[in-house]
Amino acid sequence: MAVTLEDIGTEVCEPVAGLSQVYYSLHGDYVSIEDPADICGTVTASTFAELVEIPDTPGHVMAVGKQMFELKFVTETGTIKSTMVGEKARRLFENELVVEVSGSEANLLGFLRWIKNQQLVFHVVEFGTGNVRQLGSKRLPAWVEGIEHSIEAVIEGKNSVTITLKDKQKWPSSIYKGALQLTPVP
Repeated sequence: MAVTLEDIGTEVCEPVAGLSQVYYSLHGDYVSIEDPADICGTVTASTFAELVEIPDTPGHVMAVGKQMFELKFVTETGTIKSTMVGEKARRLFENELVVEVSGSEANLLGFLRWIKNQQLVFHVVEFGTGNVRQLGSKRLPAWVEGIEHSIEAVIEGKNSVTITLKDKQKWPSSIYKGALQLTPVP
């Protein structure tokens, strides 16, 4: 085992939750996608953190003309959950991102139709830590698990869509250390 065992868990000064931004891109828009270090075969990680972090070098590379796009969601509605799934000795993590987007404009409804069967990569910024969490990886893209749009009867009721996104990986939703590509690659 190349990973050095270390003490885990410390008191956090301000353990603040919440998500601040969500960005999406097509899995096929990448020339290359990096994954966290592996723990089987040639082990390159020396710390627990390296088992879930995607380093900024080399980082992901998007194709020319491609970029990430922001999915603007209702503040304090986004959640990320990583749940262990599978049988003993064959366990994985199922990572889930749930966000609520307000409105019923044609471009939102068209986006729902477009996104439902796509292979995707999502980057989500944690409010408290600033960590950029990722769903989707080199070999296993993220997908839309559910879309629920509703317009409630009362005027002050909800007019929004709840989108549930998932992936399955060997790791909990990874931490991406690279730069987010928010403008087209030249």
